[in-house]
Amino acid sequence: MIENTLLWAISLIGETQLKTLAALLDRERAATQAKAYGEFTAGPALDAVQAGLPITIRDNVAIIPVSGIMLKSYPWPSNYVSSTAHVRAAVRAARLDASIDHIVIVSDTPGGDVRGMHELTDEVAAAAQEKNVIVQIQGILASAGYHFAAQANSIYASHRMNRVGSIGVRTVLWDSTEMYEKAGIKVIKIDTGEHKSTGLEGVPVTEEQQAEVQRTVDLLYAEFLRVIEVGRGISKEALKPLADGREWFAEDALKHNLIDAIQPLDTTLSALSKPHKSRLSHTAVAEMFSEFTA
Repeated sequence: MIENTLLWAISLIGETQLKTLAALLDRERAATQAKAYGEFTAGPALDAVQAGLPITIRDNVAIIPVSGIMLKSYPWPSNYVSSTAHVRAAVRAARLDASIDHIVIVSDTPGGDVRGMHELTDEVAAAAQEKNVIVQIQGILASAGYHFAAQANSIYASHRMNRVGSIGVRTVLWDSTEMYEKAGIKVIKIDTGEHKSTGLEGVPVTEEQQAEVQRTVDLLYAEFLRVIEVGRGISKEALKPLADGREWFAEDALKHNLIDAIQPLDTTLSALSKPHKSRLSHTAVAEMFSEFTA
């Protein structure tokens, strides 16, 4: 259920978690018998709730969690991973719902798969043009998590010891040629070009292949910096020293303009939530139809 991927935007904590992720997800599914997400929805937000997408509604506020390692797609709700595709669908549903004024993305993520990251970032950027989008950190907001968060209207840390950053992209190429040779195995690659078998087990990694992978990483890193420059208004000169893979505690992140404030989630929500005029309460609905009951 976890696809292999070459490129990651993930912190060291997430990298460590990846090693045991498959086993954790198998045990979680067996223990909880989780119900798979429903069909993607284009709104309104309550339809997304009914479909089981990661979203809850509190008056005029949509609350969307991003918890655990970000994967392009994962079909079940989980404590260990967030499905970027389903989070994006939830943000879109909230954006298209006229009764929603605020979108609060509650994030505790070390980042994850580069695939799907850009699409989620674009959806958050679009939502921030129409709604008040807040990212509320509940632990860590790193790498791919910060990529999408930079497009929100505001980023708040719940505690001064929350961690922010790990800005960058990484991958690894393993040259296992010698190991295969010692095992008496000769791998014969049959492909259509110099780079088609890059990283294949038992096949030598050439300097040209390494340079091409480095080029891809550099392009993704440059795009990452541009997203933060535009979203956070941080100059390239000020950002570059911050974007070297380090994580920052919230107080330092605030000084560097990576976040906007340190305040708990309850404070954030209490300042936003109020009944929306276009949505009737359960009591009002009951009173409206009471005359039709026997």
